[in-house]
Amino acid sequence: MANLGVLLEKGAEGVERNVGRAVELYERAIEKSHDCNAMFNLAYLLSEGGDGVAQNSARAVELYEDAIKEHDDVDAMVNLGCLLQTGAEGVERNVSRAIELYERAIERSHDCNAMSNLASLLRDGGDGVAQNSARAVELYEDAIKEHDHVKAMVDLGVLLEEGAEGMERNGSRAVELYERAIDRSGDVSAMYYLGLLLDDGAEGVERNVVRAVGLFERAIREGHHGDAMCQLAFVMMNGGEGVLLDEVRAAKLFERAILEHSDVRAMTGLGLLLSLGAAGVEKNVIRAIELYERAIDEAQDALAMVGLALLLRDDRHGVPNAARAVKLLERAVEEHDYVQAMVHLGDMLVQGTGGVRTNAARAARLYERAIEKCHDRDAMLKLACLLRDGADGVSRDAARAAKLFQAGMNGRDGGEAMEILGRLVQDAAGRR
Repeated sequence: MANLGVLLEKGAEGVERNVGRAVELYERAIEKSHDCNAMFNLAYLLSEGGDGVAQNSARAVELYEDAIKEHDDVDAMVNLGCLLQTGAEGVERNVSRAIELYERAIERSHDCNAMSNLASLLRDGGDGVAQNSARAVELYEDAIKEHDHVKAMVDLGVLLEEGAEGMERNGSRAVELYERAIDRSGDVSAMYYLGLLLDDGAEGVERNVVRAVGLFERAIREGHHGDAMCQLAFVMMNGGEGVLLDEVRAAKLFERAILEHSDVRAMTGLGLLLSLGAAGVEKNVIRAIELYERAIDEAQDALAMVGLALLLRDDRHGVPNAARAVKLLERAVEEHDYVQAMVHLGDMLVQGTGGVRTNAARAARLYERAIEKCHDRDAMLKLACLLRDGADGVSRDAARAAKLFQAGMNGRDGGEAMEILGRLVQDAAGRR
């Protein structure tokens, strides 16, 4: 009965799929002999739903539990672990039980999916799970060594690329793992992550934007990969490094990522394009605002907050709203520690844009925070100007202003920067 159920569930040459009848056969096999495969297959169908089967995650849990209790079934342990790890309608999340199930599946049969899932939980930590990157690496390595597990290759690559506490980054090994996952199964996530790494470059990894573009294109072509669409669009927006500027293609990629994946970064990227306009892309501030609002509503996207704030600040949509612009920038700073928001909010507080009350002292603190977080050069220059001139709540400090300006203009065009630096040096000398 269970075997006929599988045949009808999957279909075959000369056998039409009939999932409803497969469910009936699984139910009958369970009732008649507590068949383990029938329990597992029916649980999977009920957890996924579709094909005329109503989703019933609670019943799926019961069936997986029975398969574990009565048959010590490893696949049921792993699938039940996944359900409890993520939760579902009628199923409360229980990450600690999920870990127990993964550990049991590993002990019982070195199950590669259990290794990979447990490694990801230990890599990320949270939900009562202590982060343990070293054990995560061991589990990924075991899954790769024993099972040639592609997802483990990709996840270990990401971990090595980003690094973790007690573990050095290793971009070159990450490249090897991504390449292996692509060779092994044409994994589109590996294409995407390798593309990202080559687009940015890293220690031991030479930048290769042209190859990155090829990988993004392939991930889109073979897997309709939404993140690859979005990343390729940003590359096309910027051009350079052997890649032609193509803002029309970028807009189309953003539109596709929104349509197919509701991709929030694509909403923000398209918003940026439409707010400014470009060759072949007509300016459309109203649509840009709609996209920013959606990205904020759906994912609290920091860049969308900044993009919308700048439109509201600059009155580029016909209805200036500096107060809301400030609120959006404040939110991006406090919720996301977003450097661009710190700098733009500091500017508004220095200039009193749109009737906003000036607060040079707060602006200086925001610039300091942006410098501390990522050595932001714009923040250095703006803080230098504040310290050069002094302001309410900000004491003049021409010596520090000169140092900040020198750091901030590093790598920039000389002209005006050198002139201002000269004035700062003179001011500093005059105050000794």
